[in-house]
Amino acid sequence: MDQQLAGRPFWDVDITSIWFVIGMAVVTAGTAFATVWFWNRPTLQRTRRICTLLFTQLMVTFTILAAVNAQMYFYSTLSDLMHIADGPSVPDVSVATVKVKHLDPKPAVPFSDDGGKGLPFMVTKPPLTDQPRAPHPRRKGADPKHGVLVNTSIQGPRTGYKLDTFVYLPAAYFAPENTRARFPVIQLTSGFPGTPDTWLRRMKVHQMLAGLMESGRMPPTIVVIAAQNPIAGRDSECVDAPGGSRADTYLGQDVPDAITANFRTAPAPAHWGLLGYSTGGFCSANLALRHPDRYAAAASLSGYFKAITDMTTGDLYRGDEGLRRANSPLHTIEDARRPPVRMYLFAAKGEGKTAREAREFARKFRPTDTVKVRIEPSGGHNFGTWAKGLPAAFEWLGRELAPPAGDRPGGEVRGPAFAGGRPLH
Repeated sequence: MDQQLAGRPFWDVDITSIWFVIGMAVVTAGTAFATVWFWNRPTLQRTRRICTLLFTQLMVTFTILAAVNAQMYFYSTLSDLMHIADGPSVPDVSVATVKVKHLDPKPAVPFSDDGGKGLPFMVTKPPLTDQPRAPHPRRKGADPKHGVLVNTSIQGPRTGYKLDTFVYLPAAYFAPENTRARFPVIQLTSGFPGTPDTWLRRMKVHQMLAGLMESGRMPPTIVVIAAQNPIAGRDSECVDAPGGSRADTYLGQDVPDAITANFRTAPAPAHWGLLGYSTGGFCSANLALRHPDRYAAAASLSGYFKAITDMTTGDLYRGDEGLRRANSPLHTIEDARRPPVRMYLFAAKGEGKTAREAREFARKFRPTDTVKVRIEPSGGHNFGTWAKGLPAAFEWLGRELAPPAGDRPGGEVRGPAFAGGRPLH
């Protein structure tokens, strides 16, 4: 313990260490002993009793929280705990929001657009002629200068689920010169508990995307945030569970088909990818390996790579070890006939086993795969850490999924050159 503390400021002490928890427990026990020892002393008896009881209760609470934190790696240091909301600055831009009742999973035309004059609308009937449709009038008060956030729901024809979804359309989607351009797509997956709205409220991802694209750090991209837990309060793990929810089918087939049908998307799988944090990181890696015909790349922030079951998931696999293995990227990455994989793995050093598992997973990639591992030197399993990792993950995915320069909307996009095609560690 002395070696861990020597030469380190108190705010940089590892609070996930077993020694820290033991130290907290010893102090708590000492506080309780002192409370009993001095209980009957006459001097300031009432005040002293109240103060020592309150202090002892606080120490018991803090010790329990420290033990939980040591198991879950939420915060790695006191600095991490006190600056949990810190992350890269997010541009203060106004992203227009449009509410659409729902996206038709089987529209009569390949996609809908309005000639770049306004915002997307859903087509329910085929055009009567082959002539171009008249431009749709711009919706009042909606300015696509920084992109548009479509607030909608998607009803899956295979699963029957109708779940909340947000679709971020970049500003370039509405540019007159891009009326026939198609855009790469990134699907975001959330941790548990989490909803599509978590991406917007906690990480302001729509504003982050606007900033990355407008600065040229990321090419114009459609970003989809679909709900992934068909059963409220139950973690689906984004898998098809025997006798349970069919989240894999919904996210890997129903959602992409609806997005492709209603928006100008670039071809899959070359220009489609996934990104998620925590449970969503597992989902992204798993869905990418299970649907190579749909996704070319994935990014996992603090994800895990072996299928789990716990009190939040219930008995997902019903004892079927074959199915459990088929949903464990740590195993499926070694499948003999899979196509090349491209992944970005991010974790914080303070997350303990999460960082170790990311490195272990990366070692299983083949020479034909592309893998980039980034370990943040500080931080824990929390939104502050993920906010730090998100911009670089988006930039990496943007480079991996971008069309050739001549085919990109608006021509050449500024930013770092594509670094794929080889393993990166």
